[in-house]
Amino acid sequence: HKMVKTKKKNLSESVQQKNKKQLNPFEVHINRDKQNVLGRKNKNDHGLPGISRAKAINRRKQSLLQEYTLQNKNNIFLDKRIGEKNCSMSIEDKATARFAKERMKAYKKESIFNLNDEILTHRGQTLEEIEKFDDPRSDDEFSDNENVSGKLDRNFVQEAHFGGGILSKADSALSRKDLIDQLIAESKKHKAEKQKIRKETIDLTEKLDSEWRDLLPVMSASKRSVENDETTKTDTYDIAVRQLKFEARGNPSEKLKSEEQIIQEEKEKLEKLEADRLARMKGFISDTGSQFRHKSADDLDDGFIMETIEDTDNIIDDSIIDTNINEENNAEDDYDDKQAENELEDTADEEIIKNINTRKDSKDIKQINQSNKISHKSILKQSNDTHVQNSRDKIQQIRNDLLKRKEIMEKARNELSYAYNAPESFEELEKLLGHHNADYQSVIVDRIIKCNHWSLDGRNREKMSNLFVYLLQHINNCAFTESADDLIKCFQIFDRLCPYLYDLAHMNSENAKICIQEVIKEKYDKFEKNKTKYPGMDTLIFFKLVSLLFPTSDFRHPITTPCLIFMSQILLKARIRKYRSDISKGLFICTLILEYTILSKRFAPSVINFLRGIIYIATPASLTQNMKIVPPFKAACKALVVNKVENTTDPNNAHMFASDLIHEELDDIFRIRSLLTAVNLLTEFKNQFQELETVYPIFEHILQLLKIYDFKQYPLYVRDHIKKLRTELELLRNKKLEYIVQEKKRPKPLKTYEPKIMTIYSEKRYKSTSKEKAEREKLLHKYKREHKGAIREIRRDRDFLAKVQIGQQIKSDIERKQKVNEIFGEAAIQQSEFKKMKKRK
Repeated sequence: HKMVKTKKKNLSESVQQKNKKQLNPFEVHINRDKQNVLGRKNKNDHGLPGISRAKAINRRKQSLLQEYTLQNKNNIFLDKRIGEKNCSMSIEDKATARFAKERMKAYKKESIFNLNDEILTHRGQTLEEIEKFDDPRSDDEFSDNENVSGKLDRNFVQEAHFGGGILSKADSALSRKDLIDQLIAESKKHKAEKQKIRKETIDLTEKLDSEWRDLLPVMSASKRSVENDETTKTDTYDIAVRQLKFEARGNPSEKLKSEEQIIQEEKEKLEKLEADRLARMKGFISDTGSQFRHKSADDLDDGFIMETIEDTDNIIDDSIIDTNINEENNAEDDYDDKQAENELEDTADEEIIKNINTRKDSKDIKQINQSNKISHKSILKQSNDTHVQNSRDKIQQIRNDLLKRKEIMEKARNELSYAYNAPESFEELEKLLGHHNADYQSVIVDRIIKCNHWSLDGRNREKMSNLFVYLLQHINNCAFTESADDLIKCFQIFDRLCPYLYDLAHMNSENAKICIQEVIKEKYDKFEKNKTKYPGMDTLIFFKLVSLLFPTSDFRHPITTPCLIFMSQILLKARIRKYRSDISKGLFICTLILEYTILSKRFAPSVINFLRGIIYIATPASLTQNMKIVPPFKAACKALVVNKVENTTDPNNAHMFASDLIHEELDDIFRIRSLLTAVNLLTEFKNQFQELETVYPIFEHILQLLKIYDFKQYPLYVRDHIKKLRTELELLRNKKLEYIVQEKKRPKPLKTYEPKIMTIYSEKRYKSTSKEKAEREKLLHKYKREHKGAIREIRRDRDFLAKVQIGQQIKSDIERKQKVNEIFGEAAIQQSEFKKMKKRK
């Protein structure tokens, strides 16, 4: 008999039963059903009213209590704009509705005083319905004569209405028509006199107002003087009382300036600096205020001007100095008049200094007198050595002043202008920027934009749009160069002008987009004429500009997308003929494509093919005989194979230079730098395409090239980069591919038929009703049930709010009682202290 090992069944269930929380039987409510149906599970056979009530209270605290605390509060911004919450209304409909609402609001405010809009009635009828008007004065309502009652003249009625016939006078020469004409003429005369009197009254009133304005300053000054006399010295006690009564006011800080004000201030500052520069260019030194007049120790400081007394012995010396100064001033005037001619100015200054030097180096003052042909020799002999020394000091001072002035003039001549007008043509811009370096050109463009900013005047927007076009042409012209120094200068100019091109492009984005599109079209048409030749730097530099001005991560962009396709066509179609410049241009384009796709991670096959070709032409031909190469590279081209076994290059200078884009001769240093640049670009593209599933097939051919050659002729740091890239590419082999699988077809469902429901007769008999009526009764029953539930929830909400309100009332009563007790306590203490003081007295 074998003993069977019993298994521990339901071990997890027993542990769960132990950890299960035991409910309190007094908290459980058992629901008894009126009808017990066998085999039916009832979910609501028992409930937990305490837990349910706690959940309901917490839910109301988070919703209803928050609304109750925030009611009648003004710290919430509600969007009550007309139509803002109506998604069906368009922007124009919303604006129309809001405008009509504002008009109605303004009309209601003004309609209080506008009596003409009200309908006037008389005995229940409007005045328009009453055809007759009993007031005979209404015809004369707007008459100029206010004293006339509006009725016709007695003489006119007698003659016009009742005249003529047998009883009329025979000598009456005036007819009815003449009387009417006479009446019209008299009324016109009366109106003219009335208008003349009114005009004279207006003129006299204006004259009186102007005279009164002239008298106002006199009256206010006299009134102010009287008030100053009557003002008494305020008491310190009154000042202290007012400080306690009124709240202290903070001092107003300086108002924040808007962008237009800041631009206007910068423009005025540049104009002021330009005026100072022109003054310094003319030799005017504005530091006279800092000159200090020496005073002796016993100076009385009485404020009088010191007057120099000339001695007769110094007449000739002073005349010599005056002649020198006059000559120097004349030379200086010539210098100012011929400011544009630099050579003549320099020679004039040199002659002045030369004359001063010759006069300074003379040992005897008589030699100067003989050179100037002065005949007063006796006076010269009587002059002391002190006079000679004074004259020499004066000459030295003049010489120093002239040297200082010349230095200021040279500095001002090389200094840039502070205010520029917007150039009206490209030739005018070239004249401003042509002979300056990159830093000066950036300063000039900055000052042109500040002095002609589009926020200062609306017409400047068109000028700045033209400036953007001129700067593009200027960069295009700078890129046409054959020397490395000029190309470096072009890159420096491009680097300095890019921020201003960015601002101008965002000022008028539509104009910038059209201009750049036209430039790219022109460069592409030029490339289409000779597809096998690499374009010049005038094309490549605009690819870089596009990446700085426009977004490169868009799926489709009207400028960046064509530029990306253009660069891909250059790498695929252009042949490598001039090895050094063409390879450098290709690597430059690969770097630009990396910059274009670094955010979108877009795959560019032309770049991978070009970089593979760079490694291919750097591998010896004996190792690549069985490998295919894709154009534009050829199998016979091995331009980057290093000839020497050992090459020592600086790792810090192992990058591409601007001269590589122009020079044609090949050397081992360039081969090393180009291969290292290609390896670094492959590393970047590998990191960029790492998320793709097909990343290993993309770099598989490049990995084969890196494996068959050990690159021993290259420096150690180059081999380290290649080894690192080879290791990272081998790790990509383990990445699994998810093959495309045809989607499985869904199984066809069986046809379903509507079941035939038979009526089951029981103790209760149901009337046979239609389907629509049964649905209506079902909805009605559901509505009643929901209605009862809503009433129940409202009652519970009301009870909850009542509890909250009574709690707040109890809390406020407790606080009030506490404060009252504190007041009574303080009053009792005060009373006790008062009684103690009274007993002491």
